[in-house]
Amino acid sequence: MTMSALSDELAQVRTKKKEFLAQIERIVPWKEWLTLIQPCYYKGERGNKPYPLETMLRLYLLQNLYDLSDEATAAEAIDSRAFSDFCGVDSSNQVPNGDTIGRFRNLLVKNGLQEKLFAQVVTALTEQGLILKKGTIVDSTIISAPSSTKNKEKKRDPDAHQVKKGNTWHFGYKAHVGVDKDSGLVHTVEATPANVHDVTQTSSLLTGEEDVVYGDSGYLGAGNREDAIVRNKSGRKIKYKINRRPSQLKKLSKSGQYAAKKVEHAKSSVRAKVEHVFGVVKKQLQFRKTRYRGLEKQRAKFNIMFALANLSHWRICFWLTGPAWRLEVVRSREEMRREAYGFLSDG
Repeated sequence: MTMSALSDELAQVRTKKKEFLAQIERIVPWKEWLTLIQPCYYKGERGNKPYPLETMLRLYLLQNLYDLSDEATAAEAIDSRAFSDFCGVDSSNQVPNGDTIGRFRNLLVKNGLQEKLFAQVVTALTEQGLILKKGTIVDSTIISAPSSTKNKEKKRDPDAHQVKKGNTWHFGYKAHVGVDKDSGLVHTVEATPANVHDVTQTSSLLTGEEDVVYGDSGYLGAGNREDAIVRNKSGRKIKYKINRRPSQLKKLSKSGQYAAKKVEHAKSSVRAKVEHVFGVVKKQLQFRKTRYRGLEKQRAKFNIMFALANLSHWRICFWLTGPAWRLEVVRSREEMRREAYGFLSDG
């Protein structure tokens, strides 16, 4: 068998990684995202001609989908046939180095484009009726940050803080999210140091249109705070259905405990949807520890990760037909979850 024949055969082999990237190809609204980024991208009026914007965006998404460093992203785009096919490159000369990829990421951060990309996804989902805003689930998850002081300043990240959860101390940041209670899609993201209490972020995670808010016991008293949103935009009172602490249930009588547990179970069955989103981000997309320093970069990272989670969570195909989005839900959430674990773990 000649080398050219072997190359053609390898190109036709379908792997789980290729299948996963083929699905990413279908669900990302490329035209809209490129239009949004283009005004901020290098014009190429002076110096070397910049790499094509679409190539840079595809590399940036690969970096986030597989939790890669700048240098590793460039290397994988050259070494992996699945990556090179996804980026549309045929030779190493078409792949930028790690420094160029890092500058592109910083360009997006500087112009707040990750937040705009997330907002665009949410708007499209809302227009198609996939985010109903009848109720919101609020929750947070800790994203660890490097605690090492082996850097130029000999200091840890000054914006990150430590917090104790259970019997374990964590150093890093918190991603606070507001999730639609019906679809399980994220409509709001906030980034804070890890030591910021969950309940303080409640009002910033609501749309103002919901009738009910769900949360775990960390949000007890959310409806009684000075900054609490007690009525929605229609003037109706918002119900705060917050899970009680187990210690509070133990004080009740046996019959009271039985009834209270049924109520708490009903709350938890709705609130569990937020854990599916965290599962996508932290297990499928492998984002458990940040590579970057500073709150601004974390906010940008959280927004792009939850934008990708929204898209892959429902396996939605986007097409732009005139001024409106057309979406088609092609798989159930459970099917997507089972398959995506395999896609991302395949070599």
